[in-house]
Amino acid sequence: MPRSRKTQPGKSMKFSEYAAAPGCNFSTLKHMAKSPLHYKYALENPPEETPAMLLGRATHTAVFEPERFQLEYAVWSGSRRTNVYKEFAKECELQGRSVLRDDEYETALAIRNAVRGIPAVAEHLEKGRPEVSLFWRYPPTGVECKGRLDWIASNAILDLKTTTSIDEGWFAQQAWKMGYFHQAAMYQEGFSVASGKGIMLPFGIIAVERKPPHACRLFWLDEESMEKAWGEYVTWLENVLECNKTDNWPGPEPSEETLAAPAWATARSEEETIVDFNGLEEIDDRKAG
Repeated sequence: MPRSRKTQPGKSMKFSEYAAAPGCNFSTLKHMAKSPLHYKYALENPPEETPAMLLGRATHTAVFEPERFQLEYAVWSGSRRTNVYKEFAKECELQGRSVLRDDEYETALAIRNAVRGIPAVAEHLEKGRPEVSLFWRYPPTGVECKGRLDWIASNAILDLKTTTSIDEGWFAQQAWKMGYFHQAAMYQEGFSVASGKGIMLPFGIIAVERKPPHACRLFWLDEESMEKAWGEYVTWLENVLECNKTDNWPGPEPSEETLAAPAWATARSEEETIVDFNGLEEIDDRKAG
């Protein structure tokens, strides 16, 4: 890994403060890959936190801020339909704590142990800053952007992703499909601009399997792949600028086209492709000569 001088860009702030701050974030921007219409809907209809999102947030805290994990999360083992639980949940809310089921709590701790048990990851987590909020303007367009880095060390940016498998081939497909490369490109540029250093730090994804034994692998993103992702991310930003100017948010293009059945549905079966030679005269090779 290349080394670069230590920098301290960005702001330390609560996620609620970051979420309320202006700026185009990747969670919304990625919908531009479908259409401006999808982007506008996502912008105006932010998703409510689901149990899976809560577990993801708790897992990130356990991995990157273990000392805060006990303070920000409480555990409830019984039924959530009782008045006792409702009183408990209300008290936790007033304290700024989220409530996890006991199995969710144990999963977060197990993933933390798995991630921090990988020497390559542990080395980068020895020194750095968690949950760093970046705010910048994309230079060519002036679009206000923001991003929240999971972890920034002196020589790299790290992002935690839970996944079904850490098989390289499988995860590579998922990473592109889910926009992980594009998010990394945005955060690299955000760091470069917000820090004022012009440094494009290497970007690593800590991929950890959701289910036991929570196998983990650190993937450093390929430069050629990042260049392609950067080009697509920039196109999305430029489309945001154009749509804001015209207040026109079209759906997927083209809006009209012919629909064909998938190839597997129209493929000929083996029986259909057999040539019937009945009725054909055999040719004597000797006579044919």
